[in-house]
Order: sequence, then C-alpha cells, then structure tokens
Amino acid sequence: MSFDEQNLEAFIELLNDKRSRLFTPQDIASLTKLIDSLPDDIEKLSVAIAAWYEKRPKILDAQLDILNNHLSSGSNLGDVNSSESQPNKQALQKAIQQSSASVTSQI
Repeated sequence: MSFDEQNLEAFIELLNDKRSRLFTPQDIASLTKLIDSLPDDIEKLSVAIAAWYEKRPKILDAQLDILNNHLSSGSNLGDVNSSESQPNKQALQKAIQQSSASVTSQI
C-alpha cells in the first residue's frame, strides 16, 4: 500500500472515529468543498487532505498518531478492510458525510 493510500485510509479512520471531537461543522464544510472539487485520484486526494490537515494542529496530530500506530505495529491500514474498500473519493465523501452527522448530533 502506498503512502497516499495509507494517508487516505488513516484520514477516513479518523473521520469515522465516533469519539473524535476534532472536526467542527466548518471543518466538515471546507472538507466537503475541497473533496468535491478534486478528481478521483488517490495521490491528488492525499496531497490535498495533507495540505488541509497541516493547517489544523489537533487533526494533524491525530492523523499522525493513526499512521504511526499502524507503522509501529507493522500492519497496513488496508489489512483490516476488504480489498473492496480501497480508499477513493467516494469512500472519503461517505466518511465526511458520516462525520458530519456525528458533529451535528454533538451540537
């Protein structure tokens, strides 16, 4: 699995973490707009997501924690998921929508 795939998988995992209160409604809105404007290309999505979360220290730290945990355990993020759930634009959009519902319910 490439770094771009691992980065997207980790970010999707972070979005799907129901305990996470890292994302604000504004974060979700800006993420939705960003992802909608990009092609379904793993590398471009990964680069854009990385640029986005680098401006948000708490999200950056959580993202790096997920990546480091998987690297230190020697497992690929994709090992947990079936091969059908490769990271892509649709999976990212679905995770953002689910996170949006979670953020809305926390308010």
